[in-house]
Amino acid sequence: KWLPDRKRAFILVKMAAISSVASVFTGKALVQAKTAPKAKASVAVTASADARKAASLLAAGVIALQATPAMALNAIELQDQRQTNKNGLQLIYEARDLNITQSVRQDGNSRRDFQKLTTAQTAVRASESIKRLNEDVGEYVSKAYWTQAANELRRQVGTLRFDMNNLVADKSGDKKQAKAFYASIEKLDFAIRQKDQAAATTAIAAVQEQGNALIKQLA
Repeated sequence: KWLPDRKRAFILVKMAAISSVASVFTGKALVQAKTAPKAKASVAVTASADARKAASLLAAGVIALQATPAMALNAIELQDQRQTNKNGLQLIYEARDLNITQSVRQDGNSRRDFQKLTTAQTAVRASESIKRLNEDVGEYVSKAYWTQAANELRRQVGTLRFDMNNLVADKSGDKKQAKAFYASIEKLDFAIRQKDQAAATTAIAAVQEQGNALIKQLA
């Protein structure tokens, strides 16, 4: 009888040990099961924070639209600016026009045009240049003031060539006569640079005669 009781006790102890081990594993499993929902809860908190941020931005947008209903409801108004542009509003784009020559040695309009003028304004500026050729440049040549004569001549030619070309084009002037005038100006400029009194006197007389005849036809 003793041996069976001892066996029975041994079996009971063994079963208790097994149950304790199982309970430990079960406890670990329960602890892990409890920690997993905590991680999910943190994700849920992050999602709810993003949702609150999105909702606040949406509310701000709605308030902004309600504050400025005119911006959201008014139609786009188109204006015809073609005539305004023809009058010289967008002068900067003329410098990018590939149809205008870039060389200042060729006839016709150039990118170096200072400003887009009307025909009447062009005639006024050309007349003023011819006047200064007659008075100032002629006086400097007669007194052999070569530096002043060269500077004044080039100041006037800076716009005179383009003005004359525009007037000839607008009023159907004589292009050959204009070219002869430019050739005389170049001879005058060369004589001034050479400080040749006789050649400069002859050249200034030709320039004044041809310039006065041209401006009389075109102005």
